[in-house]
Amino acid sequence: MSQAKTIAIIGGGFSGSMVAIHLLKQSTYPLTIKLIEPRPPVDVGVAYSTPWSCHLLNVPVGEMSAFTETPDHFWQWLQGLQPTVKKDAFVPRHFYSQYIRFLLTKAQQEAQPGVKLEWIGEEAIAVKPDVDRLEICLNDGETIAASQVVLALGNFPPGHPNDTVPSSNEIQRYFTSWEIIPILPALNPNISVILLGSGLTMLDIAVALHHQKHQGKIYVVSRRGLLPQPHQSSPKYADFLPRIKPPTSIRELMKLVRQEITQAQAQGYDWRSVMDALRPHTQTLWQSLPLSEKQRFLRHVRPYWEIHRHRAVPQILQTVKDLIEHQQLTLIPGRVQNYEQQGKNIKMFVRPRGRQDLIQLQAGIVINCTGPECDYRQLKQPIVLNLLTSGLVRPDPLHLGLDVANNGALINASGKPSHQLYTLGPPQKGCLWETTAIREIRQQAQHLAQILLKT
Repeated sequence: MSQAKTIAIIGGGFSGSMVAIHLLKQSTYPLTIKLIEPRPPVDVGVAYSTPWSCHLLNVPVGEMSAFTETPDHFWQWLQGLQPTVKKDAFVPRHFYSQYIRFLLTKAQQEAQPGVKLEWIGEEAIAVKPDVDRLEICLNDGETIAASQVVLALGNFPPGHPNDTVPSSNEIQRYFTSWEIIPILPALNPNISVILLGSGLTMLDIAVALHHQKHQGKIYVVSRRGLLPQPHQSSPKYADFLPRIKPPTSIRELMKLVRQEITQAQAQGYDWRSVMDALRPHTQTLWQSLPLSEKQRFLRHVRPYWEIHRHRAVPQILQTVKDLIEHQQLTLIPGRVQNYEQQGKNIKMFVRPRGRQDLIQLQAGIVINCTGPECDYRQLKQPIVLNLLTSGLVRPDPLHLGLDVANNGALINASGKPSHQLYTLGPPQKGCLWETTAIREIRQQAQHLAQILLKT
């Protein structure tokens, strides 16, 4: 191919940056890559742009390489900044942002002649088919034409847990975890705080409050009150799935995992070793399950799966446990039933798990830490509304993301995979389940770049 081609990537977080890096590295013909992202080029997604040094990567340095074939790549790069850093260390997230920007710059410098990257610092608000290409409309009124478009939107802010939880339109002191980060330093250190959700996002906010010496009470409300399990060094466990018949139901799968953990522990292994051995097969297992079994998993197993699969940095988890022990933080399993605005305070009524009576919590601020909104029907971002309304994409049957073909092609409202519009990472959660972490996204980015360059 000698004629110049244009590929547009909507989203400049880890997903979009890695697709761009692989396109720059792999393309042997003239190619223009337009990376559309309103945030400054120094940012690599919300997670890695936090200003708080207490926000650590949730995975050890030795497991955070951007490249599957060189698993120590991030660790080796980081040694240039911190020569004594160990592979099992947990480091501040801003290092990862620097790492990806370094890789992007390096890929640009080493790209073949005619292969270039352009950073478009605007927001994409619509995608329109135009004969044999797609036209991307930007918020400044400009348009970009591309042969193919990658939707690399990453994660979205938390959605509302239920109808009884207030929104920022209803009360003045309600924020999502994304909204609170830049204004947290100005927060009155003596007010009480309600955090909705008890997962990794909650740990981020709680440790940030502790870091800035917050003195007020912290109430954590979630349905089951489960905290993430801590990371712990565990030896590699043998791949046990190939030697057994793959389970066809969630009941069978959970029984299998429990049995394998029991056997592993008898041999001196930890349950983490079994979970890690299962991970390479998770996508295949998920795709083989009927829809009804996936729904059963989401209803009954998901909260317990999440706290074991998505583990916490031990020292971060210990900080929160210390706050609980010193009675500054109270963990409340239960459901929010109602709320009232009382001047500058919020009174929230919660039904504790297993009880019929209500308890009252009063706080100066409520922070939604329930994790990313996955149901695209609930999102208000212009690009998402446009794509759904136009029928270029459709939600997956579980409403955990978008409907996607095995090659990353987005499926339209008529059920037809696109030859021009692709995605990777979190939008594929309903189709793949295990698709939101670095390990899976880096593989998808490399594979998707190969597909884009061949078509």
